[in-house]
Amino acid sequence: MTRAGRIALVAWAVAWVTTMTAYAAPRMAFQVYAVRDMCAKDFASTLKAAKAMGYEGVETGRFYGRDAKELKALLDEVGLELVALQLYPDSLVEPKLAETLLFAHEAGTRRINVAWFKGSAENPRDWQLLVDVVNHASEVAAKEGVEIGYHNHDQEFRIRFDGKTVCEWLFERFSPLVKQEFDAGWCVLAGENPHAWLKSHPHRNPTVHVMPAIADEKGLRPGEAGVGSSRDRVDWRRLLAEYAADGVEWLVVKPVAFPGDCADLRASAAAIRQYLPK
Repeated sequence: MTRAGRIALVAWAVAWVTTMTAYAAPRMAFQVYAVRDMCAKDFASTLKAAKAMGYEGVETGRFYGRDAKELKALLDEVGLELVALQLYPDSLVEPKLAETLLFAHEAGTRRINVAWFKGSAENPRDWQLLVDVVNHASEVAAKEGVEIGYHNHDQEFRIRFDGKTVCEWLFERFSPLVKQEFDAGWCVLAGENPHAWLKSHPHRNPTVHVMPAIADEKGLRPGEAGVGSSRDRVDWRRLLAEYAADGVEWLVVKPVAFPGDCADLRASAAAIRQYLPK
């Protein structure tokens, strides 16, 4: 083979590997909040049940009396990876930030996602304070190999400043170090387009939440409020393919209607396996 041929072959191989990596199917984790009542009764058994359903990871901000090392030992025993901690913004404020980062290291994760914030709908200064806290934390955390991400609910898409959703407003001001943990379910429930959002903010979601967009849970029973259920408004088949193409690493499943039952976690896992690109 000529030198030019070898160069062309190498270039093709690099392109092929890059494409396959970009389109690799994300792995499946779950949010402890989805089965919080079960976890409060028996954390270890609930983790084992989720593992038996095929989940490979977990995200949590609830530790049920365990310190970081005990949490890691339990997850290692069960065989689940701690995908991320999900914590409130006060955990990222100095001087508590150092304690939070130490917990992340000892628990065995390199990600922390902001769990919840709801600032004023009239005064953007509330949200600017959040930006300042998250940006500072992301700079400090990056030096320790930890990523900080921001998780949205519906308020970030309902509240607007100067014609822009708060979510757009935030990500214009967040440091490039700040990741996103996009929740398409909340985006849809707020009346926005998750496909357009992902396209306009690409390659920023190592983890995403997979929450059914169910506006009315009345009459549903456990197992009927999972991902892809009859009242779920998200087109998961399309969105999961877009997540894979975008390089999402983890799908964090979070049905929320029945926290005392595993049926929706089980139903969600089955639906996701059907929808994920092969």
